[in-house]
Amino acid sequence: MTLVENYFTKQLSYLGQYEIYRDGAFWTENHNVWKRPLRPQSFPYTDFQDVSRENLLNYSTFTLNRILTVLYEQDFLYLPESSDDIVAELRIVYNKELREEAAVLIPELERKIFCNLKNEIKVGGEWSKELFQDYFITKLERTSVTEGDSIDMIHQSSDLQLMARFLLMQHAVDFLPESSHMVRFAKGDYGEIQSALFRVLLDEFGYGKHSAKHSSLFKETLKSVNMYDNSHAYWSFYLNSSLLNNNYFHMLTRNPENFFEYIGAITYAENSFGPYCGRVKSVLKYCFPDSDTRYYSEHEHIDGYHGDMTLNEILIPLADRFGSNIYREFVKGIEMTCALQKIMEDDLKAQITWMENRNKYLKLAMDIKKDVLANIANIPVAHLNEHNGELSVPHVHDGDEFCIVDEGVLRFCHGPDCFTDLEAGQCVVIAKNRLHGALVLSEYCKYRILSIGDYRQYANYII
Repeated sequence: MTLVENYFTKQLSYLGQYEIYRDGAFWTENHNVWKRPLRPQSFPYTDFQDVSRENLLNYSTFTLNRILTVLYEQDFLYLPESSDDIVAELRIVYNKELREEAAVLIPELERKIFCNLKNEIKVGGEWSKELFQDYFITKLERTSVTEGDSIDMIHQSSDLQLMARFLLMQHAVDFLPESSHMVRFAKGDYGEIQSALFRVLLDEFGYGKHSAKHSSLFKETLKSVNMYDNSHAYWSFYLNSSLLNNNYFHMLTRNPENFFEYIGAITYAENSFGPYCGRVKSVLKYCFPDSDTRYYSEHEHIDGYHGDMTLNEILIPLADRFGSNIYREFVKGIEMTCALQKIMEDDLKAQITWMENRNKYLKLAMDIKKDVLANIANIPVAHLNEHNGELSVPHVHDGDEFCIVDEGVLRFCHGPDCFTDLEAGQCVVIAKNRLHGALVLSEYCKYRILSIGDYRQYANYII
């Protein structure tokens, strides 16, 4: 590592002093509203590279996105249902030292995560209202092509309810503190456009009626399918790409110079979200006939109105006021949003496939076990000896891994409520970039993780 990289890692290690950022005892969390496991014990061994298309879904990027989320949320207030000493608790989880750390780390994290991705988007030329509207209509038409997407995969899954719940977990990172990003741009003084944006915000907050607040409706959806409804209950199962997309909107709204890019991004989001919500409502009713889908029904309806408002009462008037050059900023926001949505969709589809094929990866491991172990002298190996109840927070690896249990029983987690209990001699192949975890069920468990790179060099078939 360079001196700069060493300093960065040292700064990150400060977060490991906080219990809320260390590994917990469970994969889900419905008690501590501030718990966000970051696996800080791995920081010293992690090469925190700048994010590019090549390492977009790697462990380092995943960790950076988790860290950036917890630092951004230092200005989001979360409160438990009750507490014996709430003042003392708040001073632990929100404090001057953490805010100072965030002020130092956030700009570097934003640079590492977004610089290369944003540089992929080149917007030039002369724009006009007419050209922009033609571009925008075409963009929305392309978005409407959905054949073979993640929702179709859920419809066809062998475990419909498992996959539908997993989809809701990805939504939860944004939908529970919904529109909290937008609140940042409700402040200040910039005229009628500010009031138009605030009307969108008022809708999202149910015009002050808590039961009508959109996040309240989403909580009812979660409860109706027997899921926890507190923010970040499913932190450990958020995909890297879900955090990446959410962090993009954090980044835009924390930096006022990104205002016009944000308007492009939110205008596209509001115009494309309604039809998507209609499809989610349909798949939820298919998987859970008695589910409460009012959240998605509301957005299917209201986002047509919000889409028109953000386009015709905010975006176009801003261009009329400040000149056609700002269309380039709008387009940057739209293109980045589309790119991140594609990344999220591909990541979600890959994780659904990994969970769906879990038995195939168990069989694959047994099929290649002899050849892998015969080559063990040439393979990096991690030897682990863990005690009962020791939990591995779900994470990813940068290549395929081969996990084999030597003694004891290990519960291998392919995803939420998606487990296989491995006994001595049993093994599993862990697919590259796929979320997984583990829990020791026996008094102790000895197992090995072999970094095999690409399983295909040992197998005569492909999953």
